[in-house]
Amino acid sequence: MLVNRLWQQHFGKGMVATPNNFGKMGARPTHPELLDWLAGWFMDQGWSLKKLHRLIVTSQAYRQASSRPDLAQLRQQDVHNDWLAYFPARRLAAEEIRDSLLAASGELNLEMGGPGVFPELHWEVALQPRHIMGSVAPAYVPSLAPAQRHRRTIYAFRIRTLPDPLLEVFNRPGSETSCERRDQTTIAPQALTLLNSEFSAQRAVAMARRLMETCEGDEARIDVAVRWLYGRPATAEERARCRAFLTQVTALEAAHPPQPRTLPRSVRRGMVEELTGEMVYWDEDLSVLDAYQPDLTPADVDAPTRALANLCLVLMNS
Repeated sequence: MLVNRLWQQHFGKGMVATPNNFGKMGARPTHPELLDWLAGWFMDQGWSLKKLHRLIVTSQAYRQASSRPDLAQLRQQDVHNDWLAYFPARRLAAEEIRDSLLAASGELNLEMGGPGVFPELHWEVALQPRHIMGSVAPAYVPSLAPAQRHRRTIYAFRIRTLPDPLLEVFNRPGSETSCERRDQTTIAPQALTLLNSEFSAQRAVAMARRLMETCEGDEARIDVAVRWLYGRPATAEERARCRAFLTQVTALEAAHPPQPRTLPRSVRRGMVEELTGEMVYWDEDLSVLDAYQPDLTPADVDAPTRALANLCLVLMNS
């Protein structure tokens, strides 16, 4: 079952389509001989997951293109691509999306191990009241240092009553039940989140500053931005459209500079007193945020950098 789950992770679907059920009521394997061979090979290699990952991603099946000249015919012959005549393109998982944006901006902390960290959430979500055990939970406070907040998502501490909107909209499963296979929906809030969230805006600004510091001139910055995000050179059409975009947006950013925002040092709370039924109000102290080191925001950079950040945001979303 473990080999099948790793196969599912890389191809989007396991050789047995029901990962939690290998019994009579489960789906029949598409490649039973291969599944048996991989299980035996896995045990012979000392149960090394790293070796199994390497074997799968260096295989001919994994390295196939997802586009072929005879793709329409192949889809008629094998509707579900069970025989893997072409690579089944899939969307990145929620954690991979977050980590890839941090990697593109140069902020991803690759430190391994240690206790969980508290990534930054949208502040309207972080400061909302949460009731626990007849009382009100304290406000969510992210890790104070960016290096901790920007660790890989696998190290992010999960609070059952406070989901991360960025990850939830991309189908991160809940922590209450076992998830044999993630949903892969395509909905409008996904695009709206990537385009409008504070997290995306901050990554775009950080990426723009990184480009400003490492590249000279718009041409070089456009080429490097496309290579960082897409892993290929920019086309002539992309360069021309990006240059025109930068010219237009730089003027707009110069005419409309953003206003800096400060975080609150207290938040008003209220709840119904159980014995009297009256509303009770108090102010929750947030002076811990005095030590908070904020991420770079549009208000912290000049108009050319903000314009480049807008371009980075567009490229991230396209």
